[in-house]
Amino acid sequence: MEEIRKAALAYYNNLPKDLQKLASAKFKEIDSSGDGTISIEEFKKSMGSSFHNNSVIMERSFKELDNNGDRKLDFNEYITLYYLVESGRVLIYCAGNGCKAAPFLKGLYFTCVDCFHHNKNGTFDLCTSCYHNADFVHEHTNFVDNHVLLRSKAACCESTSEVTIIGHL
Repeated sequence: MEEIRKAALAYYNNLPKDLQKLASAKFKEIDSSGDGTISIEEFKKSMGSSFHNNSVIMERSFKELDNNGDRKLDFNEYITLYYLVESGRVLIYCAGNGCKAAPFLKGLYFTCVDCFHHNKNGTFDLCTSCYHNADFVHEHTNFVDNHVLLRSKAACCESTSEVTIIGHL
């Protein structure tokens, strides 16, 4: 999670001032008590729909975000949440059988290509251990790691751009 925390702070530090103010305002909005931190209750209230009101996932996520373990999110810890929400990564957990209590997928993980392309409700993602050990049940068998998925998506976009450019010549 440390690498994501660093990325989140880098992201925030490079935002235009108006977007930094927007992030700060959102923090203050979630901090309904006004004590300068976000409690688990405030977190659940603000993030409920994002987590489909799944209390277990919300508590796991809160624990991951709470870097110092004080059961509150200060502004720097909140910046990690802000980054995850803005980048669309907030709900990626391992769906394998080998790590039901596993935390948020932080680094390299495997995604079902079929679900990625055709499932509007989400993807099917696995940690490297569950994928390696085939410790999952899923209807599809076409998996790639998130890095390969990103590269293939970029290659697809590049070829589409080239076709468009040639079509305009």
